[in-house]
Amino acid sequence: MGYRKIMLAVDLQKDFIDGSLAVKDAYKVIPVINEEKKKFDLVYFTLDWHPSDHCSFKEQGGLWPAHCVHHTAGASLPDEVLNGLEESRIRFILKGCDSSKEEYGALAGTDAKDYFENGDEVVICGIAAEYCVLETLKNITKLASSIDLKIKVFLKGTARFASYDTLQAYMKENGIEEYKG
Repeated sequence: MGYRKIMLAVDLQKDFIDGSLAVKDAYKVIPVINEEKKKFDLVYFTLDWHPSDHCSFKEQGGLWPAHCVHHTAGASLPDEVLNGLEESRIRFILKGCDSSKEEYGALAGTDAKDYFENGDEVVICGIAAEYCVLETLKNITKLASSIDLKIKVFLKGTARFASYDTLQAYMKENGIEEYKG
């Protein structure tokens, strides 16, 4: 069996686009990702899926305003993100579900074989470069030690709060290429 091309789109949720924890210009990555997603066999969407008393919220002593509370509009994906994708090509990966645990990256503590097959090409993009995209990249890099994955980062499809510096430094240190489309 040949390898699969998988887009791993991190946290393209409304609260990060124009909601309570909006990342500047995050809406600009949506059409870029929409154009590229057609080229992939599967699209995995990570979702912050917080309970209302999550430890990362300022009200609970955390750093962030309440965001992506499960089953709210802010936790949902914009319609245009899912448009044009067959349901059989979509997977959702929830993170941040435990109210007592901060979890920026997806796939921590999982088995690579739960999501990937030997030889898969995984392209990571999404919101935000310095936090959830970077930590998800770190997690998938660890998974790649047990399974042969080709990992790339789609910077044009990645929004950032301030800088790509930490993400690009990690990519360079680990020999991870940029996906150019």
